[in-house]
Amino acid sequence: MSAYDAYRTARTLAQDGLLDSDALTIADMDAAADQAGARRPEEADDRHAVRAALDSIRSTP
Repeated sequence: MSAYDAYRTARTLAQDGLLDSDALTIADMDAAADQAGARRPEEADDRHAVRAALDSIRSTP
């Protein structure tokens, strides 16, 4: 998964109101990736990248 795919997935999650990265499920990330037209996070590192991107989006004023 590219960093851009992780960002697009995280942005979609944030727009859908899912801002708690610790509460995300794999299904949440898969659905958001599909909605964003991004590659699904397949490995633990990919899911971590999505969570990190979501945390960055959430902490941006």
